[in-house]
Amino acid sequence: MTELTKAELKRLAREEELVDLALEIIEEFGFAGLTLEKLTACSAYSKGTIYNHFISKEDCLSALCQRTVASILGLFEKAASYDGNMREKSLAVHFAYQLYARYQPISFMVVLSSKAPGVRDKTSGKRCELMDEMERKINHFSDSMFKEALAQGCIKNTAVEIETLTFANWAMSFGTNALMCSAEEAVAVSRLNPETLLLNNINILLDGLGWQPLSTEFDYHKTWQKLETEFFAEEIQQLKQQSKL
Repeated sequence: MTELTKAELKRLAREEELVDLALEIIEEFGFAGLTLEKLTACSAYSKGTIYNHFISKEDCLSALCQRTVASILGLFEKAASYDGNMREKSLAVHFAYQLYARYQPISFMVVLSSKAPGVRDKTSGKRCELMDEMERKINHFSDSMFKEALAQGCIKNTAVEIETLTFANWAMSFGTNALMCSAEEAVAVSRLNPETLLLNNINILLDGLGWQPLSTEFDYHKTWQKLETEFFAEEIQQLKQQSKL
């Protein structure tokens, strides 16, 4: 790996600082409130410097999305090392996703906003390529877990294509987390236990696939608690600290 020069490291640090400021603007004014003019006014840099990093506000939004996906990927990689059966490892990935959504709700929703019409067209080609590569990694990560579960004979319903399984898995997890982040006062959400809402939804999905052992045969609530109190304890503390900044 090529070592970065001091100038390159300085540029990366400055871009991280600007992405942090962009997140603060979004938290205060919403996604529509992010502009490069506002970013310039909030920073210590000139408009020219800002444009050296981002060609548009959409490019800046994509940079925030890129950082978010990188953080989530890191949590997923940790989750895959969980010492349990294949279904427990899958639950660990879902727990990691919820963990990020819980402590970084704005960043979590950025990923969806970055897919809005027109955003990609106004994002730099290089950043688009990086985002595409990261999305391929995310999909490959999920595909591999299902392939391994099928190879081990854990999943009994083998009629569904891997790509469909990966989409259904993501849709269930993202949808549940998004509703918990933005519609927690809705009756459909508020009447349920937020600590186990995602776990229950994922169990319904995985039981439907016949992923052994079924939730009626294994205490996945105990696994969920262990992920919270032991396995991800350090990451939870880090995310708590970040959310206070």
